[in-house]
Amino acid sequence: MRLDGQVALVTGAGRGIGRACALAFANAGADVVVAARTTSELEDVRGDIMAVGRRCAAVPTDLTEESQVNRLADEALAAFGGVDVLVNNAGVAIHHAVPDIPTDVWDLTMAVNVRAPFLLTRRLWDHMVERGGGCILNVASVSGKRAGAGNATYSASKYAIIGFTESLSKAGREVNIRACAVCPGPVATVMRAGNNPTEDPTGILTPNDIAELALFVATRPARVVLQEAVMELNPSWSG
Repeated sequence: MRLDGQVALVTGAGRGIGRACALAFANAGADVVVAARTTSELEDVRGDIMAVGRRCAAVPTDLTEESQVNRLADEALAAFGGVDVLVNNAGVAIHHAVPDIPTDVWDLTMAVNVRAPFLLTRRLWDHMVERGGGCILNVASVSGKRAGAGNATYSASKYAIIGFTESLSKAGREVNIRACAVCPGPVATVMRAGNNPTEDPTGILTPNDIAELALFVATRPARVVLQEAVMELNPSWSG
């Protein structure tokens, strides 16, 4: 599975799934644009990407600000001339019982999990068309397929991004743009640990599991429609 000569843009790339995706794509031959809020984390992943011989642009970005999202896309185009693979990975997960959901938490979740992927996709779509096509991976969740009582805000955002991805997949078929919603089950990330402090991380998926899935999706030929990819851990597995 190779991405030689291609450019990937990954949001939320400072840690977790985003970092794993950025490194997997670099190891597969891609140059990578990494975006996150924390500059020090971006510089760390940038160093790791350059250590495997790939070019990397690190762009600190607040995805709640439209001007910064547009700047991220523009800097990616300026740095490498185009984007072949867009990974909308950055996410927010703040859980409350429904009557206790603060409006600002709802708005933040939708801004990062839904609005930012829309803004980046809109900014880069025509460039992908001019480039001959591309791949858009929106990191969703199984929570966008089955909601729980305590994660209404997060689930609503993931249902939304899955629906958005379905529209992108259909709109992109005539212009060789493939779109896929990657829907992981529980993944051992800092964000999940914050919401589930007593959970044993060895019993759930790893960021590298999701990165391998993302790389598989990104390297499918344009003739293949893979609109949704669900990955969960087999509870019966032992090894």
